[in-house]
Amino acid sequence: MRFLEKHKVQLGLMQALDNTNVTGKYFDLRKFRCVTVILVVLAMAATKTAKIELVQDKDGDGGDVKAITGAEKTITANTSVIKATVTLATFLVAGTITINGLTFTADAATTTVADREFSIAGSDTQDGDELVTCINDATYGVPGVTASNDAGAVTLVASDGYSVTVSSSPDDGTCVKATVEAIAAVDIRMEDLDTPNGFYFVAPKITTTATATAVAAIMIEDEAYYEPVSQATPNTIL
Repeated sequence: MRFLEKHKVQLGLMQALDNTNVTGKYFDLRKFRCVTVILVVLAMAATKTAKIELVQDKDGDGGDVKAITGAEKTITANTSVIKATVTLATFLVAGTITINGLTFTADAATTTVADREFSIAGSDTQDGDELVTCINDATYGVPGVTASNDAGAVTLVASDGYSVTVSSSPDDGTCVKATVEAIAAVDIRMEDLDTPNGFYFVAPKITTTATATAVAAIMIEDEAYYEPVSQATPNTIL
């Protein structure tokens, strides 16, 4: 059986947000046993967050909205994300960049991959190249993470099954870290809703402290009592 023959895929929310929150569309779950919601977030500066929570309502108009216990997840920038950037701007000698628990130290003159030391003797672009050499090394680099450099802006991309967590010392303008892509997921079953009091509709609510970011919430309704018709049809998902 194909995925879309037993799951209903819906777009719950997609828009730009600027340090605020928004609630997406309400979906009637009376013909399903559970739903998973995937949050996609782009462009968050260090320390910023994005939270996905599911809320319930009686008839889908938001007039009786209330929380669903435990149905929330928070993404913190640069922590377990899919893609992040580290931008070097005259990074300091003995400064450190830690990626997934592995620490890379800036050296005044020499790159020594086995010691996870990268030279900052050149321009920001050259320094970024040296850092990338260390990160991508098969033995001493970061497993599951691939790095590339563009004028000192080092992009870290997680492979399937991995994520990226990055920090630095000093944590200042000499090493600016930012999230490019991140995802989180939350799921519930019908018994998590207040169905005895008529709450059958569910919507995603996204709250972010980031500025000028883009978010999307994809609803996947599962264990249907019938063969569902998705917004995403077999012709639009390959």
